[in-house]
Amino acid sequence: MNYFKNCHTQEEAKAEYRRLALIHHPDRGGDLRTMQDINAQYAAFIATHAKTSERQRQAEAHAAGKKTAADYHDLDELAEVLRVKIEAALNIPGIEVELCGLWIWLTGETKAHREEIKSIGGFRFSPDKCAWYFAAVPSFNRQKRTLDEIRQMHGSRVFSRSEREEQEARQPLPA
Repeated sequence: MNYFKNCHTQEEAKAEYRRLALIHHPDRGGDLRTMQDINAQYAAFIATHAKTSERQRQAEAHAAGKKTAADYHDLDELAEVLRVKIEAALNIPGIEVELCGLWIWLTGETKAHREEIKSIGGFRFSPDKCAWYFAAVPSFNRQKRTLDEIRQMHGSRVFSRSEREEQEARQPLPA
């Protein structure tokens, strides 16, 4: 089943994800396998949307006679890599996942989940930003920027488990 087939924007997908999580989350009487499918499809939708956004940035840069990092990489392959990393990070409680361009940033309770983040593979810690990052495409630009500056340059999409989901995940299941 394609849960996000009627979604055209990330905001629509986020709203649909929340609606589906309220129905299908195992802590609310739903099925674990169904929720895993929803999580996987949501991550795939977001990764595909990131690829489309990057292609738009690439076209704009080409129109201005410039190149982008995407000129040197397969965007379809990168979308799959981003999907896998986002999906894995969303399964860590207390972590906020943010996609900025083709980079994933992890904030929140990262110290407590340091080993889990490392186990996903490819994430590095940025002490300046107090956040973990995964660079699907390495940066050409070596200027130091704040996360807010990065968000302004590349756009940002934040994913996190809702507070309700977090609380429910911490509660023991009824016998």
